[in-house]
Amino acid sequence: MGESCPICAKHRGLGPLVGPVIFAGELVVVSHRPLTEGAPIPGYLFVETRRHAPTLADLTGAEAAAVGGAAARAAYALRSELEPEFVFSAITGRSVPHFHQHVFARPAGTPATIPWYDVGSWEDGPRVNDSSLAALCARLATHFEQPWPG
Repeated sequence: MGESCPICAKHRGLGPLVGPVIFAGELVVVSHRPLTEGAPIPGYLFVETRRHAPTLADLTGAEAAAVGGAAARAAYALRSELEPEFVFSAITGRSVPHFHQHVFARPAGTPATIPWYDVGSWEDGPRVNDSSLAALCARLATHFEQPWPG
């Protein structure tokens, strides 16, 4: 499946889904959503398995543990760097059959009328450009290099 899978292509540095990589481990990759996909909001991350596995149920025990650790670190990093109102995580698996977990920040002050899953629809919400996204991702990456807090 790797040849036609957009996430497998992304891991090879190809295609429209390529975004800044925050962490690249043996089993998982954590990256920020590229500015070309959706609203350019800060703090929208993906935790993806390196191996092409369609769903959560298809992961090995080691992959599942790596995903859990990476998602927790991603949430901690977002909370530390962006001070959001909340950090959400979701696994839907409906659009691309390669395991990927969304981990994303809901900015402080987001109006209650904005759905939890669509912070990009907040027209007055924070936005990033190439340079501010690169700086954010560099800060987020440091949280994957440090010992786990606590």
